[in-house]
Amino acid sequence: MPPMLSAEQRITSTASKASAISAGVLLIGTLLPWLSVTFFSAATLSGVRVWEGKVALVLAFLAGAMALAAMVTSGNRRGMLMGAAICGVLAFIACVVFAFRFGNALDIPPVLGGSEAVALADAGIGLDAGWYLSIAASIALVGFALWGAMAHKQASNVPGMEWVDPGAPGAQTGSSGTHAAGGAAGHTGTHRQP
Repeated sequence: MPPMLSAEQRITSTASKASAISAGVLLIGTLLPWLSVTFFSAATLSGVRVWEGKVALVLAFLAGAMALAAMVTSGNRRGMLMGAAICGVLAFIACVVFAFRFGNALDIPPVLGGSEAVALADAGIGLDAGWYLSIAASIALVGFALWGAMAHKQASNVPGMEWVDPGAPGAQTGSSGTHAAGGAAGHTGTHRQP
């Protein structure tokens, strides 16, 4: 029977899985079209054909590797999830930079933008599904990774205190005294059942 997981371990495990899935979706998003042109004939530009998409692709690989490592190992989970979250933030920034490069990116509908945005939209140039998927996946990656990192507390060793399983042999010995069955843990001596 597998050992029972604490609430913190369950959250960290779930967040690691969700972060890995989000990184996979981000990777797929970079392979899909980020820009479409429908002026005379339909054409698309995938994310990996521009430098921002290549950056997002590399960051997706790194974030996925860190999330998977956090899922299968028990050491330094918080650091790995924080690393995945940072990769998600950087991927989001890369997507936004790409959007601003094309003028009408964040002015949707284009009539709310300037004349350049309207001209680009009239020419049929606009963001495509891959860009939106990459934005959504990078936000999800940041959210899940931060959730797991914040839930995972670093183990701290307090001098004079250690966890003892109550059912383990020798668990009846206190830090400064012992007690017999039925007694309470003493601070300065030995308690016996009257």
